[in-house]
Amino acid sequence: KCSELGGLFHSMPLTTVCACIGALAISSFPLTSGFISKSMISQSAADEHMLWVWLLMTAASAGVFLHAGIKFPWFVFFQKDSGLRPAEPPQSMRWAMIFLSALCIGLGIWPESLYQLLPYESSYVPYTAPHVVAQLQLLLFSGLAFFVLLTYLKRTLTITLDTDWLWRRGIPALTRRALMIFASLSDSISQIGSAAYRLLRAGISSHLGQTGTQAKTWSLAVMGLVVMLMLIVQLLLLIQ
Repeated sequence: KCSELGGLFHSMPLTTVCACIGALAISSFPLTSGFISKSMISQSAADEHMLWVWLLMTAASAGVFLHAGIKFPWFVFFQKDSGLRPAEPPQSMRWAMIFLSALCIGLGIWPESLYQLLPYESSYVPYTAPHVVAQLQLLLFSGLAFFVLLTYLKRTLTITLDTDWLWRRGIPALTRRALMIFASLSDSISQIGSAAYRLLRAGISSHLGQTGTQAKTWSLAVMGLVVMLMLIVQLLLLIQ
């Protein structure tokens, strides 16, 4: 939980550097992979005169920088010292972070290696003065807004509601409600069940009981008629 962390750069310098590189890349900072890919999409929206798409993408870029680009590394690795001094992760995880961080920077410096993988030729040039200045303006003003509003963005212990609410709160509450309703109706259900059982038992006894229809002695004439009908049915089946 970010609300319990802080000052981790003291004991995790490599993780701090790699996390900051990832945060800058996802925020589309120049010289990172996010800039040479996200700016291409934004410029395409502008070239196609999709104003609302471009505005929404710009607002989303500012939001991502505020949340992932600044808030995450600032509260986890810097700002208030939590006193925690965890060690760096295992060597395999360190090499994974170094490789991905190098990939973020490498693609940001040499975007042609990524553009060559596209299914079409691209003449887009990300590092032009308008692109770089516009993105830096967006990021710098977003960062300024973060530190100006820092008192309102302080860490608070909260619960993020997601689909887990269904089995964490929703289904248990529904189950408790159903049990309460069942308990309140248990007497009525028991009475209805008893009455249904008595009716079923009486019906069965009237046909299969000692004095029921099926227990009576049939006359010889009736038995002869039944046997004759059975023989007629069998003959009809044989004829067909």
